[in-house]
Amino acid sequence: MFTGLVEDVGIVQKFASGRLAVRTALTGLKIGDSIAVNGACLTIRQITADVPEFDLLDYTLRDTALAELTAGVKVNLERAMAADGRFGGHLVNGHIDEAGVVQSFTANTLTIRGRPENKIYLAVKGSVAVNGVSLTIQSVADSSFTVGLIDHTRQNTMLGDLTAGAKVNIEYDLLIRYLQNLLPAADKKSLRRFLF
Repeated sequence: MFTGLVEDVGIVQKFASGRLAVRTALTGLKIGDSIAVNGACLTIRQITADVPEFDLLDYTLRDTALAELTAGVKVNLERAMAADGRFGGHLVNGHIDEAGVVQSFTANTLTIRGRPENKIYLAVKGSVAVNGVSLTIQSVADSSFTVGLIDHTRQNTMLGDLTAGAKVNIEYDLLIRYLQNLLPAADKKSLRRFLF
């Protein structure tokens, strides 16, 4: 479990044949640790010269924006939350729902287009994780949503480097997802009306 609060912005050192190596300032890492890399929960398979390496399955590459990574690119990193840790963001699983596309990015707002069928998981003033960053939704329109970025977020995550057309990992709010799955089909229409 993660919180969507980025601990470090790492640099991709190498990415080839499903193996990702990321240079990071995080200390105390060990083989088997779970790390959210741009929001995707990955397991450290080995550490070489203090650089953690991860294996990425075809499934992960297909359903996330991680396939776009190249050497030198910045990535958001967060260690799994300790049981006695402070909960500062929102519940983030590290299980990416889809790779969205940045439609526009200004100094303070980021608009992302996702799949139209996933609009049900978005609620104004609700939470969403974009590349692993816990953000608050400002507006929802068609298959797009807009979030605000404060200076701290732009300066301490890789979100400040995004440009229109970039792919990003989206994880929708866990509680809304469970609510959606618990409701019968008739009530899902009511939920849509309630949220939008």
